[in-house]
Amino acid sequence: MMAEHGIPCTVSEANFCMNGGTCFIIPTVSTPTCVCKANFEGSRCEHYQLSSFSRDSEEKGMIAAVVIIVLLILVLLGVVIYYICKIKRNGQSQPKPEEYQTVKSSIQPV
Repeated sequence: MMAEHGIPCTVSEANFCMNGGTCFIIPTVSTPTCVCKANFEGSRCEHYQLSSFSRDSEEKGMIAAVVIIVLLILVLLGVVIYYICKIKRNGQSQPKPEEYQTVKSSIQPV
């Protein structure tokens, strides 16, 4: 889209823009200006913008970060549950003092 105050380039300036960009001149600026086609950028449309570096790449990075954070939370939760179960199991396996008495009194001397 050409600027409202721009005028088309002359024949000698027609090749100023690369990759199919549209050339126009703004009267207050002495050099030609380009409007680039999709996936091109730069003052003369000389740079190709790969689609992998666009917003899709940022979205994929965000998704990967969220997945990693969720996995870390799940691992942390698993470790906490493991230690809670281990502490409960250790507490149940140790005999209580009153159980010592029962075992001690039930042994007959030889």
